Amino acid sequence: MKTNRLVILVIAVVFLLSLNFTFAVEDNLTQSSANADDNVLETDDTPQNELSTDSPDLVSTSDDSGTGEVKTIVMGKVTKRYNGAIQYSASFYDIYGQPLKDTPVIFEVDDYSDYKVQTDSNGLALLTVLMNKGNHKISAFNPETYVIDSAYINVFDVITGAKNINMYYDGGNTYKVRVFDDNGNPLKAGEKVTFAIGKKTYTKKTDKKGFATLKITSNPGLYQIGVKYKDYLVTNTLYVKQVLNPLTSFKNKHVKPTIKFKVKFLGKNKKNKKISVKFNKKVYKAKTNKKGIATFNLKTPKNIGKYKLVVLYKKDKATLTYTKYHI
Repeated sequence: MKTNRLVILVIAVVFLLSLNFTFAVEDNLTQSSANADDNVLETDDTPQNELSTDSPDLVSTSDDSGTGEVKTIVMGKVTKRYNGAIQYSASFYDIYGQPLKDTPVIFEVDDYSDYKVQTDSNGLALLTVLMNKGNHKISAFNPETYVIDSAYINVFDVITGAKNINMYYDGGNTYKVRVFDDNGNPLKAGEKVTFAIGKKTYTKKTDKKGFATLKITSNPGLYQIGVKYKDYLVTNTLYVKQVLNPLTSFKNKHVKPTIKFKVKFLGKNKKNKKISVKFNKKVYKAKTNKKGIATFNLKTPKNIGKYKLVVLYKKDKATLTYTKYHI
C-alpha cells in the first residue's frame, strides 16, 4: 500500500509542475504578442525614410544643386549703368531659405573696398559704386550665415564716342555716339536715344551698327551737350562760335558820303554766303567772295549822333556802333 501511495504522489506532483510550465509559456507568448503589436503601431505612425520638419535642425528648402543645402547668397547682375558707376544686385537668405529682410550686408570690390548695404523686404541688396572699365570681382558676405560668395563683372562704357565740340555757327558739325546694351553689344537699328543741348531735347534712332547722330544747329554760345540711354548719361561741352568778323572798326569817324564796310565769314565753304547789314533804318545785302569777305557801301547818316549797325548771317549777328561827330 505504501508503494502505491508513493507512486500516486509522484504522478500528482509531475502533473502540477506541467500545468505551471504551460501557464508560464502562455503568459510569455501573450506578452511577446502584445509587444509586437505595439511595435507595428509605432512603425505605421512614422513611416521609414520620412523626416519631420518640426525639428529646428532640419531644413526643407534646398538649392538647385540637389545637395539639400540652402543657398543663402544668390549673386545677381549689373542692373543699371551710370556715367562712371554701376549698380549690382544680390539676394540674401537665412538658413531656412527665407529672405533676409532689412539687414545690413557687406559687399567687397576687388578684395579691398568694403561697402555696407541694407537689404529690402525681399532680401535684395543693391550696391552702387564707381568702377573703372575692365573686369572686377564682387564678393558678398551674409552676416546671418557667415557665407561668402563672389562673382565677376565686366564694366564698360554704354555710350562711346562722345566728346567736347568747338565749332563755328552753321558749320554742319554733328554729335555722334555709339550705344551698347547691357551685354556690351552695339544696339540694333531703331533704338531710341535722347540728346540734349541746353534745355532742348532731341530723340534720335540708332543705325544698324548702334550709332546715333545729332546735327548741331545751335546759335552761337556755350552749352552743355549730352546723350542719354536708359539710366546712362554722358555730358560734354559745346562751344558755338560766331561766324561773322567785322573788319571795319569805325575808329576814324569819317564824313564821306559812303562808308566802306567789310565783313569776313569765318566758317566753312566761305564763298557765296549771304550777309546782311542793318544800318540807319536800311538793309544792305552782299555775298562773300572766295576768301569769305563781303563788302558793303553804307550811306553816311546826315545827322550827328550814334548809330547801331547789325551784321546778320541767318541767326548769327554782330553788333557795332557808328558815331558821327560833325557834318
